[in-house]
Amino acid sequence: MSNLGSALKNARLSLALLESEALNAIAKDDLEKSDLIKLWVENSIIRVQSVYDRVLIFVNKILDLGIPNDGISHLAITTNDHVKRYELDNLIKAVNKSCKEYKYIRNTVIHHERYSEGLLDNLTLLLDANHMSLAAGKDELLPENQLNLMVNMYLSSKQSELTVYLDGIEEKIHALYDKCIPIYRHMKTVLA
Repeated sequence: MSNLGSALKNARLSLALLESEALNAIAKDDLEKSDLIKLWVENSIIRVQSVYDRVLIFVNKILDLGIPNDGISHLAITTNDHVKRYELDNLIKAVNKSCKEYKYIRNTVIHHERYSEGLLDNLTLLLDANHMSLAAGKDELLPENQLNLMVNMYLSSKQSELTVYLDGIEEKIHALYDKCIPIYRHMKTVLA
C-alpha cells in the first residue's frame, strides 16, 4: 500500500504547488513564472495519472501475481484469473475509467510534446511577451497586478479541476482497498 499511498500523497503535493504564493516565492520574473506554470501543470497531470500505474502494481503485490513491474499493464492485471477470482477486475476497471480524462494528455506530455490548452497558452504567452517587453526597455503590456490576478485565477481553477479529478480517482481506489484488505489478510496467512 505504501507505493500507492505515496503516489496519492505526491499527486496531492503537486496540486498544492499550483498556487500563486509558491510561484511568486520562486520565480524572479515573468519568464520564469511562465516556465514554472507549464512545468507545474504538466507535473500535476503526470502525478495524478501515475496513480493508476500504482494501482496495478498494488494489485500485483497483494495477490502475489509475480508479474515484473515492467510487464504490468491494465490488460495483464484485469484478465488475470486470480484478479477475476477475487472480483477485483471491475474495481480496477472503475479506477481506470475514472482516470480517462487526462490519460491521453499524460502520454502526450511524457512521450511527445508539452501540455497545451488555450487558457494556459494565452497566459504564458502574455507572461513571455510582458517579460520581453520589459527586457527590451519598453513598458509592460499589462499592469503587474492584472497579470498576477490572471495567474492566480488560472492556477486556482486548474488546482480545483485536478483536485476534483483526483478525488474521483481516490474514491474508486478506496473501494478497491475495501475489497483488498480481507484478501491481504488471507494472503498473509497463506504465504506465512
